[in-house]
Amino acid sequence: MSDAFTDVAKMKQIKTDIKEHEGQIVELTLENGRKREKNKQGRIMEVYQSLFIVEFEDPNNTYVESYTYSDILTEKILINYLDEA
Repeated sequence: MSDAFTDVAKMKQIKTDIKEHEGQIVELTLENGRKREKNKQGRIMEVYQSLFIVEFEDPNNTYVESYTYSDILTEKILINYLDEA
């Protein structure tokens, strides 16, 4: 099996995993330039065919950002699902 088919299978699995955690709080680790990372916590609000939307809150406002499944596949973003206890 070629790498392209493997990547498609991984993308489908990533989408399935994110869909299963829709509405849950997650921690995202984003690449922020050379050897720098930024951690953010937010809630997965919606999952679409090619992207998903995360809502973030800070002391002054609430905002949303969208990310693609390829961001996770290429490890530009690492996602950690947090328990809502």
